[in-house]
Amino acid sequence: MDMFDRLGEAITNHSRALIVVMLVLTAGLALGLGNIQEQGALSGLSEDTAAAEANAEIQERFSDNNVNTTSTAIVIRNDEENLLSREALLRSLRYQQALYENKSINATLVDDEPTFGIANIVAQASIAADRRGTVDEQTLVGWNEESGVVETSATADNWPTPTLDEQIDEVESMDRWEVEAVLEEVLDPDSDSAATQAAYQLLPEDYSPGSLSTDSRMLLLTQETETQISAAAEISTEVSNAQGNARAIAYDQETDHYDVYGTGLVNYEQKFVIQDSFGILGPLVLLFVVVALSLAYRDVADVALGLVGVVATLCWTLGAMGWLGINFNPVMIAAPIILIGLSVDFALHVTMRYREERQASKAGVRQAMSTALTDLGPALGLITMTTAIGFLSNYTSPLLDLRDFGIVTAIGIVSTLLVFGLLIPALKLELTSVLTRFGWDSTPSLPGSRGATQHLLHGGSTLASRTPVALLVAVLLLTGGAAYAATDVELSADQELFMGDNPPEVTESLPASIEPGEYSLKSDRADIYADFQPPYRQGFILVTGDVATPGALDRVDDARDEINDSDAVYESATDEPAIITPLSEMQAVAKTDQSFNETFERADTTNDGIPNRNIQEVYNAFYRADEDRASRVLDRTDEGNYTAMSIQIGTDGNADRSAATTAVDDGVAVFAGELDAVGTGSFVVEEQLNTRLSATLIQSLAVTILAVLVILTGAFWLKERRPTLGPTTLVPVLLSAIWLFGTMALLEIPISIITAMVGSITVGIGVDYSIHVSERYWHERKHGRSIDEALRRTIAGTGSALMSSAVTTAVGFGVLAFALLPSLRHFGFVLAVGVVYSFVTAVYVHPSLLVVWERYVLGSETVVRLAEPMEGDT
Repeated sequence: MDMFDRLGEAITNHSRALIVVMLVLTAGLALGLGNIQEQGALSGLSEDTAAAEANAEIQERFSDNNVNTTSTAIVIRNDEENLLSREALLRSLRYQQALYENKSINATLVDDEPTFGIANIVAQASIAADRRGTVDEQTLVGWNEESGVVETSATADNWPTPTLDEQIDEVESMDRWEVEAVLEEVLDPDSDSAATQAAYQLLPEDYSPGSLSTDSRMLLLTQETETQISAAAEISTEVSNAQGNARAIAYDQETDHYDVYGTGLVNYEQKFVIQDSFGILGPLVLLFVVVALSLAYRDVADVALGLVGVVATLCWTLGAMGWLGINFNPVMIAAPIILIGLSVDFALHVTMRYREERQASKAGVRQAMSTALTDLGPALGLITMTTAIGFLSNYTSPLLDLRDFGIVTAIGIVSTLLVFGLLIPALKLELTSVLTRFGWDSTPSLPGSRGATQHLLHGGSTLASRTPVALLVAVLLLTGGAAYAATDVELSADQELFMGDNPPEVTESLPASIEPGEYSLKSDRADIYADFQPPYRQGFILVTGDVATPGALDRVDDARDEINDSDAVYESATDEPAIITPLSEMQAVAKTDQSFNETFERADTTNDGIPNRNIQEVYNAFYRADEDRASRVLDRTDEGNYTAMSIQIGTDGNADRSAATTAVDDGVAVFAGELDAVGTGSFVVEEQLNTRLSATLIQSLAVTILAVLVILTGAFWLKERRPTLGPTTLVPVLLSAIWLFGTMALLEIPISIITAMVGSITVGIGVDYSIHVSERYWHERKHGRSIDEALRRTIAGTGSALMSSAVTTAVGFGVLAFALLPSLRHFGFVLAVGVVYSFVTAVYVHPSLLVVWERYVLGSETVVRLAEPMEGDT
């Protein structure tokens, strides 16, 4: 007896003891469910990209904040009222006051100017006018755009910044004409003051310069964070919840409409999206599994055992996840669905093979189960190994959450093998024994063993017997077309794929306890991006080296011209491109500071607006004239040396990310050969993530294919001395993967952070079907069947189980189409299509491959027959 014979005998002879051991293990692992922590958003990369490192360096070198911050853009809209009126400004200040009074929000706010908008500028300007007797360009505010933090100086004499209560009192004391007088100064389009620059950043793109009327404006909320933020998951729960509360307060405002978007809101909203998605998906998955098992089994006891196995598998997997301290992130929503599909797959194969043995050999219950497990053991072992490799290949991903997903699903497939290879067969034996005592010992026939379904299934074996080569040629032509289409599949790391969509109307009839909520983050972001240029849509160029040279400033001017040629650059209401450079900042300060202007002009002997001598002296004078502005574009050491400069590029929120990245890259290219320059910014980091996604897809797919090929080749050589059967078994899987990517391209489904896994998972799951066909076919050939008879019996037995499994698994994955996250909908649909393709290639293409393999690879080699033919041979 070999290992699988002994295992089959052990399970059948010691079923009760096995049940006790497995149930104890299940209970122990299930305790880990209480340790699972929910994570609202995807975490960052396992290692920083060049852009991410440059972004951190920008913050360190050019921000004078002592704390890390994150900003939320709050856009106020009113189509029926002027939002620059005294009443509208007061409403904005009182909304800010409501934010301050909320304890959860207040605890996260930065100390200096946590909220900032047009209303604050007007109030501070009026207070400064009362203190100095006039409003001038030195009175107001400077805005640190790279971090979204506002720094104010109430007057040139450094009086303390007015409190929010003082600002409210000031505006309440003003009449309409006084408010308009301040606004005229602040919104003067000819002013180069930092106050005016900040004000125009808070107004929509279609604002008419100098107008005292607008129907929308932006307010910034700035919170303190523990670390620099490169991904939403890095924002603490306290900050995310505070942003959610700020949005709730905004939505409660009666007069004005508010759009709110912040990185923490991605984290905040996804928690509810995950909960609501499970509320919808859970009952649907249960319904589909019950219906599918009922149709396949037509036996209440087997359906009940199948459900018990599914629950046990989830307890093992999610319990292990809790014990290992792995967080439940948005990607993990797909893990239970995948495992349910695989559990049903294993259950169907074990049950169908058991039934086949009972009907064919008239064997007893225990003997039939022992034979079924012995015959299926090698296939199930191979399937577990290859599928686990498909999942674990995601460990090549640069995203930490995808690595965790690979680990959890690999644990899941091993759990599936143990539950459906040990626990469920043992329970089946004991349950059947009990039912037999009551005279209930029926074994329903196999699906596909008669009627139209039989003819449909046997199409592949019939074609393989008659025209295998012609079929394979046609399949290769189809695959070539799919491969060509697959070259156009898009890559997308857009965060919008992880923002919840509003649920379909049909969910409105659900009970209140599971009825999903409404999600506005995606629409709010789109509306804000359409009209405004929020601070987190900035691109940067970090230039390092000897920047205190005329050549460096010449390159800065050239870079600005190159960047400005891009349509992706945001243009403010004054039609000025949102490009801030050391040169542009010095030119602005020179217009308002006579002393600096003299230094600047002396250094510009060519009168082209670019200093060409004494650059160190110009920089020093720049720092003396306006240290805030200078420190945001120039980095000066304690010794007074200048080692780096920053160029800031504001991009249109609706601009294509690749176009915005190209604009930054064009600016970087200008410095090549003279200074070191690196482009960065949120969209640049996302674009580099796209590149990493492509690499992840290729790496994980290559790792999976190579590992599966080695395992299959080795397994078939060790067990059957037929190593070439391994590559033959893998070919149908490769065909289905190519078809899948071609389909994604045709349907314009992008490869995102989640769908980047479909290649390796499709191979890992699809190889299950091919292994079952190859194992069964060679099993029949070893027992003396002819090629045609072996194919017929393979499809009649294994094919029927594959059909039931494919339908159930595809429907299970398809349930993800009801998820509220677009990325998960794509993932579920693509996996469902992959399962269908895997079934089609296994049942309709694989038989022809086996015929060609025997005829042209094995050649005249004779298949060894057993001494005695199997019962039921013809």
